[in-house]
Amino acid sequence: MKLEIVHSTRYRYTGPIAETVMEVRLQPMDGNGQRCLDFNLELSHGVKPQRYIDGYGNHVHYFNLVRPHSSLSVVSRSTVETGLAADDDPGEELVQDFLRFRAPVKEVDGVRELALRHAIVDPSSPAEVERALDELTIAISRDFAYDRTVTNVYSAVDDVLALRAGVCQDFAHLFIAVARAMGVPARYVSGYIHSPGESVASASHAWAEAWIAGRGWIGFDATHPIRTTPHHVRLAVGRDYTDAAPTRGVYVGSATGTMAITVKTHALG
Repeated sequence: MKLEIVHSTRYRYTGPIAETVMEVRLQPMDGNGQRCLDFNLELSHGVKPQRYIDGYGNHVHYFNLVRPHSSLSVVSRSTVETGLAADDDPGEELVQDFLRFRAPVKEVDGVRELALRHAIVDPSSPAEVERALDELTIAISRDFAYDRTVTNVYSAVDDVLALRAGVCQDFAHLFIAVARAMGVPARYVSGYIHSPGESVASASHAWAEAWIAGRGWIGFDATHPIRTTPHHVRLAVGRDYTDAAPTRGVYVGSATGTMAITVKTHALG
């Protein structure tokens, strides 16, 4: 499947601000079943970004706008091919890093209870590990309500457990925490999901990938709840949202700001 994706982020401020420093992870990754065929990043005010690849293999663009401005737009345009064959070598040298806990992915009582409830009978069996993670994916979707109003980007898994609700970011963090408590390396994925018949989404999507011995990284989307499909497009991966946020930055000034995000996906052919 080939998908065209336009991701628009627009910032508006109540008055001029002096400076914006920002980095974005908006270029889709290559590998693990997908390939980015084309990518273009458009920034307002004539800003030209620099780029690097971080320690997780994510494409990072960054810029510093040092002149007064009261608005800023960041628009990425991507063409991505998905549903490709898995990588020949699923090896991952840093896989053990994805067993460690840090906020917002915490090892709290509720996480340990879910890990025991979905315990892996035979950890040496990849099929048994996958079965347990499939059950965890379904349980999170069933037992936690999708609600945009109760959490924010700073919410941790203990907040989600207390509220019994959250959004895709929260469900991904909860899945990762429980998987790690089960002894399975797991990482956060930011990206998109294309819905046939629909062309506009309000924001990007998030899910988790777990490391399965002999198979590599397998995606689990607890929001829907499904294994990831060719309709999923990966932007960036990391230990949690902080490592893989599509946009992240700070500005200098006393004005307050608002952010509006629009994502459009279109299947080609």
